[in-house]
Amino acid sequence: MSGAGELRRLRDVVAGDMAGADVAHDLGHLDRVAGLSARLAVREGLDGFVAAVAAYVHDHHRAAEVRLGRVVAPAEVRDDARDALRRGGVAEQLWDPVLDAVEATGRYSFSEAASAPTADRIAACLHDADMLDAMGATGIARAFAYGGAIGEPLWDPAAGVATGGYRSGPTGSVVAHFHEKLLRLRGELRTAAGREMGERRHAALEEFLRRFREEWVDAHGDSGGAPPGV
Repeated sequence: MSGAGELRRLRDVVAGDMAGADVAHDLGHLDRVAGLSARLAVREGLDGFVAAVAAYVHDHHRAAEVRLGRVVAPAEVRDDARDALRRGGVAEQLWDPVLDAVEATGRYSFSEAASAPTADRIAACLHDADMLDAMGATGIARAFAYGGAIGEPLWDPAAGVATGGYRSGPTGSVVAHFHEKLLRLRGELRTAAGREMGERRHAALEEFLRRFREEWVDAHGDSGGAPPGV
């Protein structure tokens, strides 16, 4: 595993590239996902440095979405991410493996077998790290930070929870987003180490929702308009 100096240099480059990203996909998010990706990769017998490098360039499409006002796939900004790797001083032989791993995170069929392509196994670690950062206390904080930034209410009884599950874009409320997406993330984790961490973080989501429901009932006097239980 390479040293921290290379990662700091790449981080400095990415900080500029991601300056326009939304509050839920800021540099702090990249730092956390890089750390988690590296830890998961090491526990899976992989190169933690490569996983951390992939984490730092995995959200370039988010910045592009802000610029373009539409959904952007990671593959569409491969050249931008490659240029970040170049400017960050990452060894050229790592560029394609890193970018392949980033683009593979959109798949949900990662193999846990040792014989699976390395890019797929790194992608599974990156995928899980990204999911883990949307769970637990950190996920709760991110959800409300983003909801506040786009003007979502804490909970809107009239909007309720969408029956079709998660959809991109604004939801009826921040608490609805928990039910539509965040509670589902535990079942999407692909690595053994990720699933282990995910259990604790999922429990934190459930505990928060139980307390929120109790306090809603305290304030409103009945459970008629309260969010659903867990």
